[in-house]
Amino acid sequence: MDEIKLGRNSCIIPFIASDGIRLIGFLSSVSRRPRRCIVFIHGLNGSAFSHMALSFADSLPKSLALFSINTRGHDIVSGLSKYTDGKRRRIMGGTSLERFEESVFDIKGAIDALSKIGYRDFVLCGHSTGCQKATYYQYKVRDRRVKGIVLVAPADDYNLNRINLGGNYRKIRDTCARMVKSGNGNLPAPGGSGFSAQRLDSVLNLKRVEARLFNYDGNLKEFGSIRTPVLAVFGDREEYSLKKVDEYLALLEKSTSSRRFSSLLISGANHSFDGKEKTLVKKVVKWIEEL
Repeated sequence: MDEIKLGRNSCIIPFIASDGIRLIGFLSSVSRRPRRCIVFIHGLNGSAFSHMALSFADSLPKSLALFSINTRGHDIVSGLSKYTDGKRRRIMGGTSLERFEESVFDIKGAIDALSKIGYRDFVLCGHSTGCQKATYYQYKVRDRRVKGIVLVAPADDYNLNRINLGGNYRKIRDTCARMVKSGNGNLPAPGGSGFSAQRLDSVLNLKRVEARLFNYDGNLKEFGSIRTPVLAVFGDREEYSLKKVDEYLALLEKSTSSRRFSSLLISGANHSFDGKEKTLVKKVVKWIEEL
């Protein structure tokens, strides 16, 4: 990637998730106070400084700001601070230990923090697992401040993991479920994934919402209940697809209740949109500006 030149109004902003976890994000804009802000949500093992987030920051129009956030699942393992009644305690976070359902607190904390400094309209933009988090947030919160949702490479993590585990799938799934039930969910999951049992259970167990969200063999109930405008984007070289990606997009369109659903297929792009970042950002920004 070429050198990234952030807007002159760029800064790191700490914020508090709505359950007290201290996180950070970087806010970037060209003009001093655009009307609308993209809240970028990184994928698995990622961070606020993922190459995709930086690509958005590098190509912002004057009408948009970007707030790329660390969720509590940033990086593989990370140390976090939690504040309760003014008292701070250290806890362990990161992808391997995060509880997916708690991502709602992270996104709400980010939007609340920006609302306090004057922003009013927000677009959630998730990449990879960030798509599940953006979708789950709006499914749970129905936040009227969110004017649109952009899903970049919303892959089917449940079926991908199920197939990759092959004949060990049921054994590992059931073992993880037992570990969670017995209070040992933060211990390493079997199979060498590097995840805790609780984290792996979240994508292997259809009783958990993360597994269901983009299970394209399911009914996509949670996604289908969202009425907020949605843009779904895949590259035609998506390496984590189990169907043709245009089938994924067709299933999303069939399931949606969105007031405005749009889809894009970007030629030559893989899951990370390597080398196609500028094309992605240009098309996403155009969609947002037309909202």
